Amino acid sequence: MNKTKIALIGATGRIGKCITELVQNNNDMCVTLPVTRDFSGLWDAPVDIVIDFSHAEMTAELAKHAIGKHIPLLICTTGLTAETTDALKQCSVTCPVMIAPNTSIGILVLRKMLEVATAMFDNSFDIDIVETHHRNKVDAPSGTALSLAHTIQSIRPTPVGMHSLRAGNVIAEHIVSFRGDHETVKLTHTAHSRHVFADGAVRLARWLIKQKPGLYVPEDVIPIRRR
Repeated sequence: MNKTKIALIGATGRIGKCITELVQNNNDMCVTLPVTRDFSGLWDAPVDIVIDFSHAEMTAELAKHAIGKHIPLLICTTGLTAETTDALKQCSVTCPVMIAPNTSIGILVLRKMLEVATAMFDNSFDIDIVETHHRNKVDAPSGTALSLAHTIQSIRPTPVGMHSLRAGNVIAEHIVSFRGDHETVKLTHTAHSRHVFADGAVRLARWLIKQKPGLYVPEDVIPIRRR
């Protein structure tokens, strides 16, 4: 079997190490090009997909160099600037590109639940997002929290309170609260291990390499199943 060859940017990071460990046990994928800083030789290597778990500055450089190339890009960094996002859109003309600030399958389900809840609650309910991460996480609010707020506001333009906590060694927790005068509904997602992001990234990568050029979101991979 010909294995899918991954160029992994951010290979020495915590999630990068999880991905490397995960695909070592798979028969269909392998990390052939672990990238830490310099990706100048990336486009000449035998690579089927690029998975980026680095940081916003490195992703910005990757996006500039990837314009016009044909290798699929799975971008999992957060805090991207509008300029970087525009460059990735240009990349999607010649290759499939997915921007996935959170690769957890549970977060994808949470977004779907938020769409339903936002549509059902009226404006008498206040909406807040409380997100907690480990003390070393730089961006606040997180890319995931911003994407959850975007999901809510795509259904109904309403204020969303954002609250960021950085403490201890918490992997990630997101709590979305709908508070009315007489009741409160909370939707919560908690990541217990970074392996959840590695599992999700591999699943998204398997799907992305089969797509035509274009800009995709993680929700494209897991449509709602109707009985």
